[in-house]
Amino acid sequence: MDIINKSEVGTRVRQLRLLNNYTQSEFAELLDISVTFLSEIENGKKGLSQETLARICTNLHVTADYILFGTETPKASLLELSNALSVEELETTIHYLAALIDMKKMKP
Repeated sequence: MDIINKSEVGTRVRQLRLLNNYTQSEFAELLDISVTFLSEIENGKKGLSQETLARICTNLHVTADYILFGTETPKASLLELSNALSVEELETTIHYLAALIDMKKMKP
């Protein structure tokens, strides 16, 4: 059993490409791959290299976790959280976490 479902990867790539208003031709050019290869990725017929995955993520502004598994990384979630908090709330959270770290260091 494959860990990565190529069909689901392809669906996510296609949906994000369309959401970003790229034609297959435009997006293939950005990725430095052929339109045929992009079509095969989107249809789940071909996998992609790390380099192509990185280009997809960069151009669509998503994580590799999202493209490969449909999930976001904790880092992305933290970024979303930080955008939802005010500067004061972030500073309070940072001070609280620093205090927890200090307490943890003191424990034997």
